[in-house]
Amino acid sequence: MLESCICLCDDDNDLEMANACGKVFLPSVSSISMQNAVHNSPDKILVMENKEEGIFETRATEKAISRAILEVEIRL
Repeated sequence: MLESCICLCDDDNDLEMANACGKVFLPSVSSISMQNAVHNSPDKILVMENKEEGIFETRATEKAISRAILEVEIRL
């Protein structure tokens, strides 16, 4: 059941939850352990930050939320 869950997270304290969920949206990478998690699960943990496109800080969080909403709509 947890594999069907979607997670928005931002820090190490969310890693256990992120590992249990099927799709994870991360505004930005905040630590080495998060970077490792992204590296180990690139199809599952998606980083929204893209500084070249001006997507960082609040805009990265907004993108994570909109991608999570899109994921829910696709599943309906």
